[in-house]
Parts: sequence; C-alpha cells; structure tokens
Amino acid sequence: MSRIAALFFFSLPLLCENGVYLVAPFANRSAEPNLDWIGESVSETMREALQSHGVRIVRREEREAAARKLGLGPGPQRTVASISKIAEAVQAEYVIYGHFEAVSRSLRIVGRILNLRERRDLAEFSETGAFDDLALAQTRLAWQALQTIRPGEAGTGEDFLRLHPAVKVSALENYIRGLLAPNAELRHRFFTQAVLLDERLRSPFFHLGEMHYRQQKYDVAVKWLEKLTPQDEHFLEAKFLLGMARHELSEFEAARLAFEFLLAAAPRGEVYNNLGAAQLRLNRPEALDNLRKAMEVDPAQPDYRFNVGYALWKRGDFEAAAGHFRAVLDRTPDDQDALQLLGRCLKKSGPRPGEWRTEGLERLREIRDWVEGGL
Repeated sequence: MSRIAALFFFSLPLLCENGVYLVAPFANRSAEPNLDWIGESVSETMREALQSHGVRIVRREEREAAARKLGLGPGPQRTVASISKIAEAVQAEYVIYGHFEAVSRSLRIVGRILNLRERRDLAEFSETGAFDDLALAQTRLAWQALQTIRPGEAGTGEDFLRLHPAVKVSALENYIRGLLAPNAELRHRFFTQAVLLDERLRSPFFHLGEMHYRQQKYDVAVKWLEKLTPQDEHFLEAKFLLGMARHELSEFEAARLAFEFLLAAAPRGEVYNNLGAAQLRLNRPEALDNLRKAMEVDPAQPDYRFNVGYALWKRGDFEAAAGHFRAVLDRTPDDQDALQLLGRCLKKSGPRPGEWRTEGLERLREIRDWVEGGL
C-alpha cells in the first residue's frame, strides 16, 4: 500500500493583475431564514464565474478557515467590518459583498465592490428576477462585476451567459446545501441530488469524487472524477486525485498518464514525485529522474528522499541508496521502512522475487496548497 501524506487545496490559475478579491456570502434581508443558502449561492456563482475569467479569487475553503480562526459566525450573519477582517487575514485587496431580498417568488440581489485600501465602494450593481431564475440573475451579477474589475474584457452579457449557462434552481439549492452541510452523509445526499436534477452543474462531480476518495472507495471516486472536463473549475484538482486513486487501484499506467498531464500545468514536487512513483511500479527507467526532480524542489521532504533511495536500492546502487535512507532517518528516526532498507543496503541485499515486505513502498504526496500563479 502506498504512503500518503498531507492535505491539499487547489485553485485555478491566478492571472489577474487587479489584485485579490474575496467574495462574501450575500446577506439575507428577507423574512425567510431558510433562504440563507441563496447568499452562499450568489457568492459561489460569482466566485466561479469571475475566477474562470482570470480574476484572482480567494477560495471558499480559505475564506471560511480564516473566519473560524477569527472566531466569526456563519456567512449570512457577518457584517461588512467582519468581512473586511477576513479579507485582510487572507490578504485580499477587494471584497465583493451584498444582500438579497425575496418577496413572494421574486428576488432582488444587490452587490458591491469594496476597495479595502481606500475603504470605499467602487461600484454597486443589482439584478431582479423570478426565484426560478436565480442562477441567471447570479450570472448576470457576475458579468456586471467583471465589467467593473476588467473593463473591456467582459464581453457582451449574451456571450457571458453562453459561457456560464444557467442551471435549475433546485439543483443549485442542493449543491449549496451540500457545501453547507455539517456532515459527510448530508453532503453526499445533497450533491447526489444536485447531479440528478441537473448535470450541467459540474462542481458536485468533483465533490462526490473527492468524498469517495477520502473514504478509500477509489473505484467510485474514479467514476466521478473522470466526468470533469478541462472547462470545469476543479479539473486539475480532479486530475490529481484521479492519478492518486488509479495508483491505489494498481492501475499504474493510468496513474502515470494523469500525472504526466499535470506536469505541464503544475511542475510541482508532488507531481514529479507521484509520477516517478507510478513509473517505478512500471519499471520505467525515467522514474529515478522524476523522483530526483521532486527532491530538488524540496530536499527537506523525507518522503522524496525515501523514494529516491528506494529507486536506487531497487537498481542495486546500495551505497547511494544508504545515504538517502540515513538522511530520512535523521529527520524521522522512527521510519521503519527506511531503517529496514538501510540495513539491506549495508548488507548489499537487493530485491528478491516474491518478497512482499519490500514491494510497493513508494510514497505518494498530496498537494498542501495549489496556487499555479506562483509556480
């Protein structure tokens, strides 16, 4: 079984030159607390749409982690002052915030862009429509925001809507309730229902795949993750998890292809390492080169050194392998695999056919943070 370490967070490329934006949940000014989900829906729709056009946007997970660290309450209850504190904590320079009102089956959404440096609103925009047209109203609001952030690059409203087609409000509600759900069982139920109601809503595919991956249901995870396309927000993230899941299923050629694809977008140590690990299982000669590239990116990471030592040991280069295992043990003295293999190196004892204790010891790494603009 592979060794897997660390958590990861991804985001799409940060290409905008206009600063970093935080999109806050829009406040609910209606008399229906059950509609709080709409505020999160407006935020998510705008965040995804603006991010797809190159605007640098704080991830929802990062925003909520900062809020928890600051001891702030749930999104719909936050004041502009508390939202500004969150934005400062995540080093955002602008905040998109606002409110919505629901009367009967009609909605009015009002958004603003706050310049944190100057402490003033740069713009205000609004959309009004039927409740069943919520997705359409949110997307139009995002287009208005993009016109302010990147004048001349937003295109026409019709072009924007073609790129971001509206989905059924029932599917949108289930997806957002899934994001807000307090436990995995509810999240799974809401995400699955969202997909059943409207498959044009792509993000639930990723979340379902990730959930099954975390539960070590790798075959189910693959089925969901494979549905993501290059046009989808979570595509690269899904591709990475797909490579990990394929490796866990002993589908090493498929894992190799997934990680090779990712190298062009993310020449990260984790990607080089995992590619090398898959190649090592396939006995491909380039495995050692890629494992060494991972170690060059982060020489202090013991998993990278272990993998290089493991590849060298499998080649019979005992002296060089021993040096890497000693370096691993200097950092992690209780590493039993490194200790075992160091002993084998000192005895000049290489791999033996059918020896399960020394098979499949390569270590995969997950990405802690994914910010492609910084690669």
